[in-house]
Amino acid sequence: MSLPRLRIVHADTDDLENPLRGGQPVRTFSVNSRLAKRHDITVLTSVYKASRRRLVREGVRYRRLGLRIPGWGLSPHLSFMAFLGPAIARMPHDLVVEEFTPPVGFNGLVWWTKAPVILNVQWYFFEQWEKRYHLPFSRWMKRVARTGRYRHIMVQSDEMRRELQPFLPNATFCKVPSGVDDQAFIQRSSEGEYVLFLGRLDIEHKGLDLLLEAWLKVCGSRRIPLVIAGEGPARARLESQVRDAGLQQLIRFIGRVEGSAKREILERCRLMVMPSRYETFGIAALEAMAAAKPVVCFSIPHLNEIAMDPWAVHAPMLDAAGLGHAVAELWLHPERCAQMGEQGQAFARTMHWDQIARRQEDFYLQIHASHHEKT
Repeated sequence: MSLPRLRIVHADTDDLENPLRGGQPVRTFSVNSRLAKRHDITVLTSVYKASRRRLVREGVRYRRLGLRIPGWGLSPHLSFMAFLGPAIARMPHDLVVEEFTPPVGFNGLVWWTKAPVILNVQWYFFEQWEKRYHLPFSRWMKRVARTGRYRHIMVQSDEMRRELQPFLPNATFCKVPSGVDDQAFIQRSSEGEYVLFLGRLDIEHKGLDLLLEAWLKVCGSRRIPLVIAGEGPARARLESQVRDAGLQQLIRFIGRVEGSAKREILERCRLMVMPSRYETFGIAALEAMAAAKPVVCFSIPHLNEIAMDPWAVHAPMLDAAGLGHAVAELWLHPERCAQMGEQGQAFARTMHWDQIARRQEDFYLQIHASHHEKT
């Protein structure tokens, strides 16, 4: 029996051309490029500087919505959400995938289509955004959830399911985590030359203030080198703090890395450090595991489902000195790093994008079939 060819519209405000993108658009592309062999897929996304309005990536059509208003940094993001519903209503489709979008969470697409809407939750930081903008985002999320219109939810962790289920008690949940590609898997060839941080340079979210504190209190005196790879709004401030602390000989900023450059820095590191205050998955941890490198991080419920013993070490939450001691202990035992890395890599092989895409497709087909039975 042949499977139906679905017309899928995927709404994701983030995109690979966003200079400050996170893991969300990587996941969107990695899954959809595999499913495009069997389905017709259009991704609706926001506008970014010098981005093209329409393009095709490995069989996936991308269409940009929204406007860039000079001097108003949130204009692409907010205008994307404003244009999204009407665009969905005009497009022929069998299924809509809606990314949970900061800062409001729900985009309300269930009111713009009669087709099933699958909510994909990769972001869940209402408390942090409320503190930043002093707006009731959490109350909006709970109010929309109480309508009962969202019935099909994809989450990346069991913890996320536990957090969302009280708000969406009648919804069907499916756990579909993120994954890695073939090129992420690296054969360990040396002890490693440095500790690596890989991610967006955001102080509050990614905990880079705690990372610098760990080097000031513990790792700096032990002359442990640190490479910080990534870009973000905090880079200039962090570089200044490193200079002021006299750590510029140990801590090096190398900017955003992609492709072969990312592979090289992962291959040359001894271990990965993730000082995040909060995460909903932690793709950098999975990339480190695929590269056969152990992870040091704080104990965070979502992240703990990927970065776990025996290939990760957890420091007490927000304890910068504890983080530094955990890093130093591993740094002094490269043979232990190698052993932990091998165990992490074995787990990462179960998280290949091919397998993740099949799991997501199965959920799509299940929801589509159920919808047609009812109609």
